[in-house]
Amino acid sequence: MKKAFLSLATLAGVTLLEAAGCGARDPSEGSYTVTFPSTAAAVATDFVQILVFDVTDANRGSICQDSVTARVSDPGSLAPTQTATPANICEMNLGRKPITFAYGEHAVLAVAQRKDASGQLKDFLIGCSVMTIGDGNAPLPVALHLVSINTPVPVTTCGSVGEFCATPSTCK
Repeated sequence: MKKAFLSLATLAGVTLLEAAGCGARDPSEGSYTVTFPSTAAAVATDFVQILVFDVTDANRGSICQDSVTARVSDPGSLAPTQTATPANICEMNLGRKPITFAYGEHAVLAVAQRKDASGQLKDFLIGCSVMTIGDGNAPLPVALHLVSINTPVPVTTCGSVGEFCATPSTCK
């Protein structure tokens, strides 16, 4: 049985900068891909936030697991080196609100949030990926998974994120 995944790639989602002292080339543009478990999960998402952490020899093997665990259990304990402005799913689909990374190895934590019945944003989906940022335009994938199996993905009539963004009042 195959599992369907929905990927949203930002068009210029990442501007890559060379680390200081390594040369003086202009930043290069790249992209990252946030992969949702389904179209329904993507359209149920109100905002996606990207948090970036530097990878070191000491944390390379555990940084993603540690970051996900900290976000779920004690979000205030996280200390990202960068935090992107949260983007809604339609902004992501259009490649808006890019983030700039320095060249080097980073862990990218993506957190999809949705409003609960009281209107408060709650973490809904989460994913992390360690990636080496360098010259070029390689897509950098971050797969999202449910934060809790107790929070179901709502059913949707939307066939795609594009349809949702074009007709949000008729496609829910």
